[in-house]
Amino acid sequence: MSMAATQKQLKGSHVLAMFIAFFGVIFAVNFLMAFLANSTWSGLVVENGFVASQSFDKDLARAKAQEALGWDVGFSFNQSGIRLSFADAKGAAIGSLAITGMLERTVTDKQDQQLTFTHQGGGIYSAPARLGKGLWEVEVDGKGNGVSDYHKIFRFFVKDVQE
Repeated sequence: MSMAATQKQLKGSHVLAMFIAFFGVIFAVNFLMAFLANSTWSGLVVENGFVASQSFDKDLARAKAQEALGWDVGFSFNQSGIRLSFADAKGAAIGSLAITGMLERTVTDKQDQQLTFTHQGGGIYSAPARLGKGLWEVEVDGKGNGVSDYHKIFRFFVKDVQE
C-alpha cells in the first residue's frame, strides 16, 4: 500500500508572512544596535583628531605626575551643586587650591555651566550648579599646593530632580 504524498501549495499569504518575518528581524536588530550605540556613546568629540593626538605623550606624562602626588580626591553632588574634597598622600586636607571647573552634558552643550569652587574648610570645595536628570561630566582644574595644573574629570548620573 502506498500513500500519496500531499503537497502544500505556496500561496501569496505565505510569501507575505515570510517577507514580513524576514524584514521584521532585520529592522529589530538594526533598531537594537542603534539604541545600544546611542545609549553607550561617551560623547567624546575632538575637532581635529590629528592635532589632539600630538599632545598625547605630554598629557600622559602630566597624568603620571598627577597620579604620583597620591592625592585622594572625593566627589559628591546634590541638587544645589558639586562638592570636592582634597587630601594629600598622608591624608592631610589640602586647603590652598584655586579650583575652577566646567559642568557639561556628555552629548550636548545646551546646559553647560562654568563652575567656580570656594573653599569651605578642611579640604572641602563646593560650587553651585543647576543639575537636571541625566548624565553629566565635571571637568576640574586646580592650581596650588605646589601643583601648577591639576586636572580631573568626574562622570555621574542624576536620577531625580527635586523642584
